[in-house]
Parts: sequence; structure tokens; C-alpha cells
Amino acid sequence: MAGLGPAAPYFSDRLRENPDGSWRLPFHPQDMHRSEEQVHGDHWDDWTASTCPALLIHGTKGIIPPEQIRAMVERRPGTVTSELEGDHLIPSTAPDAFAAAVRAFLSAI
Repeated sequence: MAGLGPAAPYFSDRLRENPDGSWRLPFHPQDMHRSEEQVHGDHWDDWTASTCPALLIHGTKGIIPPEQIRAMVERRPGTVTSELEGDHLIPSTAPDAFAAAVRAFLSAI
């Protein structure tokens, strides 16, 4: 765990044990870095390109600023938000609440 440094609170419960008893993350750190780089920039054209209903699930301790959530709903008709208790990893940390939000959204369309 010490090798994770300041990232330990975010990843320590996601470590996987290798057959030899060592531990690893379930992804390569370089993949995470690449993913982070791709989220920067202007993605409004991508977000507004579809008119199908959309569910925007975000956590109370999430990383999406409230003004961005409002803008996403305003710019894309048919967008429904669901704020759940949790962080950015809601599908993993609050799977029951996540599933309930998805079920409610799907039953309404």
C-alpha cells in the first residue's frame, strides 16, 4: 500500500493479488494517464450529438462541478441526473444505488 503514496485511499481496496503473492492494480497506470489526458478539451459537440435520453449519474463527492452538470442538462434535452452518495467510482462503491438509478431511468423511458 505504501507504494501507492497519496493515491492509496482511492486504489487500496481495488488491488488484486497475483499468484506469487505480490499485489497489482487491476489496470496499468499508463492506461489511467492516457484516459485522463483524453478528458481534457471541449467535448460539447460529442455530448450534444445525440438526442436519445441520457442518464448522468454523479456522486456527492464527485469530480464534476455542479455548474458543469447544469450545463450538460441544459445543452442536451432528455438528460436526467441522479446524484448518489459517493465519489467518482459509484458503480464500484455504491452498486445497489447505481443499479436502482439505472433501473428507474430505464423504466421511465
